[in-house]
Amino acid sequence: MTYSATDGPYDAYVFDVDGVLVELPSRDALGEAAARTFSRFGLESPSRDGVRALVTGDVERITDLCRSAGVDRSAFCTRAARETYRAQKRELEQGLRTLYDDVSALSDLSAPSALVSNNLRRVVEEVVDRFDLRTRLGVESVRAPAFTPEDLARTKPDPHYLRAACEDVGVEPERTLYVGDEPVDVAAATRAGADSALLRRESRDEDAARSTPDDFDAGEPTYVVESLRELVA
Repeated sequence: MTYSATDGPYDAYVFDVDGVLVELPSRDALGEAAARTFSRFGLESPSRDGVRALVTGDVERITDLCRSAGVDRSAFCTRAARETYRAQKRELEQGLRTLYDDVSALSDLSAPSALVSNNLRRVVEEVVDRFDLRTRLGVESVRAPAFTPEDLARTKPDPHYLRAACEDVGVEPERTLYVGDEPVDVAAATRAGADSALLRRESRDEDAARSTPDDFDAGEPTYVVESLRELVA
């Protein structure tokens, strides 16, 4: 099913960030950030599963890792957040990650918008400020986690941040469309009571870091779109 503006209109639009508005961070950058974190605590270079644990904010995996290594979890998370932020900020500063061309179409949306991401809040705020999204898209709310166990436990597919964003803009989830590019986005929307649009970009780099486990089943999105322009067609 594809999306048509005539199916709405919605009272609010909420967007994921990485892979939807801005290009994904590279696997290399996130892997190097994970390696620096592990090295700081005298641990061997992380395996692919170790990198995924940090990228996805897998609290259980991180807790097990720290416990088995005798590392303080709070200190580990603080270092991981610092290294991850630095790696992504560097890519943004070097122009290695930028906005997708179709983001410009969203300026035609008349309803309020918000951002909900599983990426670090500091990174999301960096993206918002760097690309002036509050002015360009009318972003009224940004909801994303700090790298703490408490915040990470609330990331998608948990609907906590999506519901909070809806409350921020004063719109019920039932009148909101959440636009994401992964199954966890669809699941979060469903659990919050919002409609979802799954964005499938042809240009997406399949080798880029992804935050969804291969066996995750989120159910069906309300719509499937290939471009953000379809939201205002």
